Amino acid sequence: MLDHFTGRARPLVSKSPGEIFDLTEQVVSALVYESPPGKVGEELATKGYAHSHWFAILPSCKVPRLLLPLGNTYRMLEGFQIYMPFAPIARIMKALAIRAIEAGWSGRGRRRVLVATEQPLPLERLVTKASGEREPVFALSLGTPGACRKLTLQVMHPDGGILGYIKLPLTEAATERVRHEAATLERLWTFPSLRPYIPNLLHAGEWSDGYILFQSPGPLGRGPIEFGPLHEEFLQTLRSAHQVEKPGHVLVQEVAARWRNSDPLLGADWRELGERALARAGGDLEGVMIPCGIMHGDFAPWNTRVGNGRLFVFDWETAVWGAPILWDTFHFHVQVAQSLVKKRRRDLARSRTKEEGASFLLYLLTSLSQYFIEERAPSDHAGVSYRRRLLVDALG
Repeated sequence: MLDHFTGRARPLVSKSPGEIFDLTEQVVSALVYESPPGKVGEELATKGYAHSHWFAILPSCKVPRLLLPLGNTYRMLEGFQIYMPFAPIARIMKALAIRAIEAGWSGRGRRRVLVATEQPLPLERLVTKASGEREPVFALSLGTPGACRKLTLQVMHPDGGILGYIKLPLTEAATERVRHEAATLERLWTFPSLRPYIPNLLHAGEWSDGYILFQSPGPLGRGPIEFGPLHEEFLQTLRSAHQVEKPGHVLVQEVAARWRNSDPLLGADWRELGERALARAGGDLEGVMIPCGIMHGDFAPWNTRVGNGRLFVFDWETAVWGAPILWDTFHFHVQVAQSLVKKRRRDLARSRTKEEGASFLLYLLTSLSQYFIEERAPSDHAGVSYRRRLLVDALG
């Protein structure tokens, strides 16, 4: 993972506590040292490796999720902004860790890692060029294993103020998503009404043998899990930027084509369920025009922040131009119900009109297709299982 951080420089890595590198006959552009002794930084500096980044590995080396920058208290606290949990237990654990930092904890008792270089890392030079900061500090989120895994870096001033976020895709599928997000942000930025709600694209382009995206930060307030006026205001602004109408039968045909692309990955029971949903939606939307517009694609609390009385929305990797305007709302409620609130599924399957019910069926098929085709998710994946049960409930 750290080879992406160091620019795929094939860094020399030591895993034995207390081991000192013999650099007399080696020239390496980046050195990564796990569990280094206390004064190794000073020793390496005398050998020319004067640029260093120290991290604490959280929660453990066996299950690493975050690399938290070590140094002063404020830097560590700001570094924790990269991790914004919503599940109750995870929020409690983060609160306890923050209290420990505020009380003076400096990483002791946790495995640490040192990255040392002779010259600034390529990422540091990119940040300097894009932002002017000559001594950036990083916090790293190692991402969730899967087909679309990414390394995310929170970029900060030495005092901890956040400059922005960098995404480094780790798979081919993730690379395509990050490319799409960069193109989406560039296009969305042409609408002045949307700019207060979205990140600014600071840099995007080819990087080593992959791709990189650097975007501005948003406010620090946690996005609400209850759908309310802030969400309505944002979605209305999004709809006003670009809106079209699509005949119902055309929408059904589009969803059907995508769903049937999943056929090689599905069993007979899945195919039968999908065909039932398509038939129901096709009948209910015959002769109906469907309002469509820009869809965020993963509109959920963990992809939002709040500041200045406004919702800030990021992670535009799966944005769609020309999707039904109700689908972002459906997705928000489904994600919250599945992951946080655990509402009864039948409450989600209820709709006020026949057309809304049909649109919900098509949303579920589209969401399932994404799991199967893009993410290669198995049938027992939590998101897949939950949506299947919703589909069954909605069909009655």
